[in-house]
Amino acid sequence: QSLASEGEEEEMPEEEEEEATREGRAPVPELVAAKKPEERSKKQQCKSLAEAVGTDHGPLGKRLESKPRVPVRYCTLGTRDSARNPQTLVEVTSFAAINKFQPFNVAISSNVLLLLDFHSHLTRSEVVGYLGGRWDTNTQLLTVLRAFPCRTRLGDAEAAGAVEEEVKQPWRGGVGYPICVSPRSPGPYYHGNPGVESKIAPFWVMPPPEQRPNDYGIPMDVEVAYIQDGFLTNDVLQEMTLLVEFYKGAPDLVKFQELWSQDQTYLDKLKGSLASRTPKDQSFTHILEQIYSLLKLSS
Repeated sequence: QSLASEGEEEEMPEEEEEEATREGRAPVPELVAAKKPEERSKKQQCKSLAEAVGTDHGPLGKRLESKPRVPVRYCTLGTRDSARNPQTLVEVTSFAAINKFQPFNVAISSNVLLLLDFHSHLTRSEVVGYLGGRWDTNTQLLTVLRAFPCRTRLGDAEAAGAVEEEVKQPWRGGVGYPICVSPRSPGPYYHGNPGVESKIAPFWVMPPPEQRPNDYGIPMDVEVAYIQDGFLTNDVLQEMTLLVEFYKGAPDLVKFQELWSQDQTYLDKLKGSLASRTPKDQSFTHILEQIYSLLKLSS
């Protein structure tokens, strides 16, 4: 049974929905018709998980952002609701789990991954940016060729709008409805990662069916092919330098001279993670070392 069919639920009455909104909880509608016992059990598990996520059992005075954000299951979402927290994390699922094939192929260049990884290593705050690429209708292949890190703070809405327009300008006139693939990562310093290399896993939000336009899209795990670039391009090196300048002196800049583990500094961790994403041509190594030196001095 697909996740989409699990979410087939009727709207809550307006009075009950308003009451849920006043209480600060996201309404979880009941099912339309009686389900099989095993389906009821599955739905109850999802509902219980959503309730557990919304409960704060942390000690008093603990900063909320320090708590790990636990993703909820898609089947708890129901239809779109303005009362739901827009920052809610939702578990991804595989196409095999819903008996479907991935409708397109994705390839990502190593330069893109290197820039993404470098950006996320610089700060302890969440980072954002855009990806740009080429869509081939004949082969149904999306090739991600460029990364555009946003040199803004998440709370600075005015600057974010300007950066967005700047990034979008060269890419206008493309497909009417772009396929948006996003990378997801628990963070480069997440100790659950084996070794020093960051885990970057792309996902795609599958649009809801036409007959249910008010449903949320389903986040799907995307299989990708990685393209090993021959050399570092000037735009990547420039973006890296600009990022260092942007975060220089910021309170959330990572202190790269400090120890990340017993025998490795944060700078060692960064170099180790980027090592698997560096191009075949090593002629730019000296420029990378200059950037690393700037980082060490900045922090």
